Amino acid sequence: MTHRILRSALLVSATALAWAACNTSGLSTQPRATFSQLACLDLNGDDRIDGADSLAEFRVPDFNADGLRDDRDGAFLRGVDIALDPARAPCADGAEKRTPEYLVAHGYFEPSDVSCDSGARPVLLVGVGGGVVNLREKDDASGIRGIVDGLQREYDDRDIETIGVLAGPAIVGAANVHAGMEQWMTHAVQVYLDRFSCLRTVLVGHSHGAVTADVVAARLEGQYANRIIAVVDVDRVEALYIGDLTARPVMAPVLNVYETNDGILRGYPYDSPNAENWDASAVAAAGDGDTPVSHTTIDNAKAVRDHRR
Repeated sequence: MTHRILRSALLVSATALAWAACNTSGLSTQPRATFSQLACLDLNGDDRIDGADSLAEFRVPDFNADGLRDDRDGAFLRGVDIALDPARAPCADGAEKRTPEYLVAHGYFEPSDVSCDSGARPVLLVGVGGGVVNLREKDDASGIRGIVDGLQREYDDRDIETIGVLAGPAIVGAANVHAGMEQWMTHAVQVYLDRFSCLRTVLVGHSHGAVTADVVAARLEGQYANRIIAVVDVDRVEALYIGDLTARPVMAPVLNVYETNDGILRGYPYDSPNAENWDASAVAAAGDGDTPVSHTTIDNAKAVRDHRR
């Protein structure tokens, strides 16, 4: 009997480890992901990401993981026109897609689509990390992943469907790396909001990613203001950002979290009627009860992750 119990326990443990190993998104409720290294979406080789690339449907990523590469996936390319730098394009000459900076999460056996039936009000959770290199590495954008994961679990507990999207603040290989991601993310969020008329969204960004989230919200709030639940800026930093530094939401609710401990990289208050500012300088860094947060640790701090507007 003891041996059977032990074998059963070992089998359960092995199964749990196998499922954990299969988690590629870093999110607990949607553990799989469709990854994209966005410069590789230049499918016709003209050094641009645009609608012409959507014509090669069989090569467009299956963004919603429904088992098809079709017009619904091509929609994310139609409507953008992102110039690439031929000298820096990481996917030229058949180079491998090693460092994706964009992912759409989904379940093990479920696509990332949601339903608007019976008064449902699903939520698109968009997280933009501050210095992402490769989203296949779960340590990249780990703080933003943790925040999105917490929100997703809360909505799941309330039987509210979600779509989880994670990105970095830059498209490697774009002529303007930050402006390119601003355009991609703005269009992607708009595609989702147009596709699902009941969908609402929360945008969360850290450091440069907070600038990206602000730009997306600012460009969309004129048409979709009542569908933006909140924009969460975590220690927004503008230094070395070469995209749009002027566009910030003025209607959508903003939670602006910042610290003043870091002498070089630190956030600051956002003086706008739609913004709630939280100086989190006194918050402890993750795993250390005495050390206050810095720019690189604020997104992983438990108090910041657990904070709800």
